[in-house]
Amino acid sequence: MGELTFYLIAVSFAIVLGSFQFGYHIGELNTPKSVISCENLPTPNDDSSLIRCIPMNEGEFGLLTSILNLGGLIGSLLSSRVADTKGRRWTLLCNNLFLFIGPIVMGFANSYSALVIGRMIVGIGCGVTSVVVPMYLAEISPAEYRGAFGVMNQLGIVIGILFSQIQGLYLSNVPGWRIILLSASAMSIIQFILLGFSVESPKYLASRTGGYQSAKRALQKLRGKTEVEEEIGGWKQIAAEEGLEGLIDNQQNENLQQQQSLPSSSQDNIEESISTTPEPAVVFHARNSSRDDINIWKFIGSLHYRPALKVLLLLQITQQFSGINAVMNYSTTILKKILPTSSDLITVYISIMNAIMTVVSAYLIDKSGRRTLLLYSMSLMSLASAVLAFSITYDLALLSSLSIIGFVATFAIGLGPIPFLIIPEIVDTHSVATASSLGLSINWICNFLVSSLFLEVREILGGKVFYIFATYLFVAYIIGNRILPETKAKTVEEVWHDWSGKYVKT
Repeated sequence: MGELTFYLIAVSFAIVLGSFQFGYHIGELNTPKSVISCENLPTPNDDSSLIRCIPMNEGEFGLLTSILNLGGLIGSLLSSRVADTKGRRWTLLCNNLFLFIGPIVMGFANSYSALVIGRMIVGIGCGVTSVVVPMYLAEISPAEYRGAFGVMNQLGIVIGILFSQIQGLYLSNVPGWRIILLSASAMSIIQFILLGFSVESPKYLASRTGGYQSAKRALQKLRGKTEVEEEIGGWKQIAAEEGLEGLIDNQQNENLQQQQSLPSSSQDNIEESISTTPEPAVVFHARNSSRDDINIWKFIGSLHYRPALKVLLLLQITQQFSGINAVMNYSTTILKKILPTSSDLITVYISIMNAIMTVVSAYLIDKSGRRTLLLYSMSLMSLASAVLAFSITYDLALLSSLSIIGFVATFAIGLGPIPFLIIPEIVDTHSVATASSLGLSINWICNFLVSSLFLEVREILGGKVFYIFATYLFVAYIIGNRILPETKAKTVEEVWHDWSGKYVKT
């Protein structure tokens, strides 16, 4: 049932190009920072059509970097409704308009405000991909490869970061920095073309009135065979087990329509066919839509969800307050003083390690368990952050290089992939979309705060700023050791049973 066909891999690649672009925009400003902001260049010549660089201080550059997250927050909040009404494929197709226009505005910018506007537009596109890409991948993946498909989103992001850092090695000059920013628009064109040859999510199609046949054809194309009824029937079985509402027997509706349009002499045969046809379809929503679903305020205020809310807040806040995006956005700046000639290369090594450990995490998550990896990740990141602060303060170049690479590696095995992966494992089906939306919003806001304030705090504290991250991670480890459940091979109900009955009221 779950064969990996060439077409399935090609469609997955087209989808993951969205994550790749997201990662690219995370890393694109890191290495060329000093060139873009005129740190080592004379005052730009305003008479030329494109000035050499755009003067800005550390605070302004921090805002430019972090404005991506405000755009991301907007895009993520809007995208789930569009994905449910128009489809996953259509949403990603249209999203490439943001991912095309934003880089063009940035690449041809002659002012700070133009750069900010362009990056905000890019951020909206990244916010859409952060919601739709993992959803789309999950809905086309065969059951036995769901874990591998689940990690593809994160892998696409880290490879995108790596690609931008490699470009930065060779194009951190005038006019190379403009090429770095502009080249992202070419990626949006490539994704647009490839998505044109891709099918819509079969599960989305099955959720539309009269969409059963379209869903069946899409699934047949992805699986490379005509016998897909067993898999479609499995969707309904899962929905029945989880108590999902909104089941639509699209095939029966279509057959009834055909019956009404045929002569009465043919209707008896059709009725017999309908009675023996398995009910196929399930509505798969990106957002909650039933009347009994929980909105964000009910979720936050419910004692029933209090343990899950604590875990969600801890993991989403810790993922960003760990300082990971301070490193991913500014690693070249962080290391430049003690490694003036090789900071760019260390940045590439950081991204390579991030990619490698993301692949390793896909294996470890199901072997070691979520709780174990999260606690190891927090504790080891705390240690690495403290060592990084010490080594930068005392100009220990080799130790700084090793500790910053170790910091990223230990993030990738736990705090990187797990915070969003664990949400459906601690929250029931009717509230998982609400919990995910809340988590994503908190994540974007925390990312914005860290990215916008880091450079200014670093100017005051120097390398000691990493002691702040180390302390926070240590506190998060202590709290996590008390409240984090192990969700490996457990249902949501089993996880809840392990939590204190003080909060969970059934």
